[in-house]
Amino acid sequence: VYTQTERLQKYRRMVLELLFSERNHICSVCVVNGHCELQNLAQTLGMTHVSVPYRFPRLHVDASHERFVVDHNRCVLCTRCVRVCDEIEGAHTWDVMGRGIDCRVITDLNQPWGESETCTSCGKCVNVCPTGALFEKGRPISERMKRRRFLPYLTMMREERR
Repeated sequence: VYTQTERLQKYRRMVLELLFSERNHICSVCVVNGHCELQNLAQTLGMTHVSVPYRFPRLHVDASHERFVVDHNRCVLCTRCVRVCDEIEGAHTWDVMGRGIDCRVITDLNQPWGESETCTSCGKCVNVCPTGALFEKGRPISERMKRRRFLPYLTMMREERR
């Protein structure tokens, strides 16, 4: 099995271009610039530009939660937040709504995050977000990087739940 062929790299770049063009991924103004998995993957694959036209959607930014913000413009729909909330925290706050280009993550049947009755404000969803879609209000990125030790803890918690 070959996983690093030029043909596969080309497909990976194409998928990444589609991800960049679908939402508003402008790295220079993003809250996780320099610490983003999407940005790191683009650099690893040698992506220098996006050949697909940008859609520039105007999606909602929900800052109603007292500690956290969700920016749907930067979400890549990896569903890590949904899974960590379900499988690790057991709160079932996050879910996915819609199909195709209209698909997005929601809280409590499309209620604002600040009005969520199931959210425990644990921050696990924020810690697993690979882009700047979920972030903590007023928290510098340098502090977010220090909390990377939190991720192995999540793996351990998941194993204990099984």
